[in-house]
Amino acid sequence: MINVRNSAFWTKDYLSKSHVRKAISDIEKLYYMNSSSEVISKYHEQTINTLLKHASQSTKFYNDYKNIKDLKQMPVVNKNIIRSQQADFLSNLYNKDKLIWMTTSGSTGEPFTCYQNKEKKKRVNAEVIFFNGLAGYNVGRKLIHLRSLNLVNKKSKFNQLLQNENLIDVNQLNKEDIEKYIREMQRISKSSSSTLLGYASTYDAFAMYFNKHGMSKAKGCKINGIISTSEILFNETRETISKAFNCNSYSRYANMENGVLAQDTPNQPNTFIINEANYYIEILDMTTDEPAREGEVGRIVVTDLYNYAMPMIRYDTGDIGSLTMCRVGNVEKKAITDFGGRKIDIVFDVNGSIISPHKISVSFWSFSELKQFQFVQEASDSYKVLLVPYNEFNREKELKNTLKEIVGENAKIEIEIVSSIPSLKSGKYKYIVNQII
Repeated sequence: MINVRNSAFWTKDYLSKSHVRKAISDIEKLYYMNSSSEVISKYHEQTINTLLKHASQSTKFYNDYKNIKDLKQMPVVNKNIIRSQQADFLSNLYNKDKLIWMTTSGSTGEPFTCYQNKEKKKRVNAEVIFFNGLAGYNVGRKLIHLRSLNLVNKKSKFNQLLQNENLIDVNQLNKEDIEKYIREMQRISKSSSSTLLGYASTYDAFAMYFNKHGMSKAKGCKINGIISTSEILFNETRETISKAFNCNSYSRYANMENGVLAQDTPNQPNTFIINEANYYIEILDMTTDEPAREGEVGRIVVTDLYNYAMPMIRYDTGDIGSLTMCRVGNVEKKAITDFGGRKIDIVFDVNGSIISPHKISVSFWSFSELKQFQFVQEASDSYKVLLVPYNEFNREKELKNTLKEIVGENAKIEIEIVSSIPSLKSGKYKYIVNQII
C-alpha cells in the first residue's frame, strides 16, 4: 500500500509538470551546500529580483517601490500593516476566489489570513516532504498528526485516507486522554512505522505523563521520528519523548502564512537550519530596521521567495533570534538560534484536566472582528479574556459559550475590551497565560 500511494503521488505530480519534485530538488540541493556559496548568493539575487519586479508591477502597496532593486531598501512589514490594507498586498494577476487562504492566530494571539497561489502551495508541500524526510518520513508512509481540531482545520476521513495522514484530536491532555492517544497511535502504526507530528506543548504533556507513570505504554508504538512545531521543544521534553518512542526528535520553525522556515537536528537541538531555497531570512535590530550585529538577538524578518499571490517581502514574523553558522555533514549552514518565543502556558478546565492551549487558540479563528486576544486563567474555575477589536465587538455571549464548551459550563469567564495587551521584554505577546502555576 505504501508503494502504491508513493507511485500515485508522484504520478500525479508528473502529470502536473513535476512542480513538487522540482521544488524538493531545489531544497535538497541548497540544504547540502555551504550557505556562503556563490550558487546560493546568485540564487537569492535572482529570485529576489524576480519577486520585487512582480510585486511592484502587480500590487498597489509595492507599486510605490518599483524603482528599488535592493531588498534592504524595501519596507519592513508585519501582520498589522498587511491586515490593515490586505487588498493592496494582493497581486492583480490572480483571482482572489481561486487562491489558497491560510489563517492563523500566530504566536501572539493576533488572527491573520494570508493568500497563496497554487505554485507557492506546492513549494510548501515540497518543503514539508523534504523536512519530514529528515525525520524518517517517506511519501506514502503514515503520518500521525497530534493537533487541536476545529471546523476550520479538521480534515475529512476521505482526505486523511488520501494523504495517509491520521489526525488525533488532542484537546484534552490528562492522564486518561494521553493513554487513549497512545492506544490510537499503537493502532495506526501497527502495520508500519509512522512519523509523529505535534505541538511542543503537547509533547510537554506527554513527557510529564511518561516521567510520572513510566514509558511502558509507549513501547507498542512504531514511531520512526518525531517532529515538533509551533513552540520551542525544550531539551528535557525532547529527551523524554525520544526515549519513550525510541527515535530522534526534531524541532521545526514554521508558520501558517509562509511554511517551513527552518528545522533543527537531533545533535544540535534548537539550532534551526534555514530553508534557503524558499526563504531569505534577516535578523534586524530590535528597535530599528538595521541588521542586528553578528550573534545579537533581533527580529526575524522573512522574505517569502515564492508567494506571488500576496508577496510577503521583509515580513516581521514577531519572533526573535540570532543568526549563527553550524555544520550539517560537511558543509557550513546558516541557522537561527537563541530563538526567543512561542512558549505557551498550559491551562486547565474547571475539573483540573489539562487543555491543549491550541484548542483555545483555534476557538478565536471565527471571530474576525478581533485584532488580538489574550486568554488568562486566574483560578481553577475563573478565566479572563482580554480583547482588542478593530472596531466594536458585539459577540461576547457567543465567545463565552464557545469557551465554556472547552473549559466547562460552570466556568466564570470575564471578557474585557482593551486598547492594547502588554508585551513581554522580547516584544512578543503571550496569548495564553496561566496565573495559578
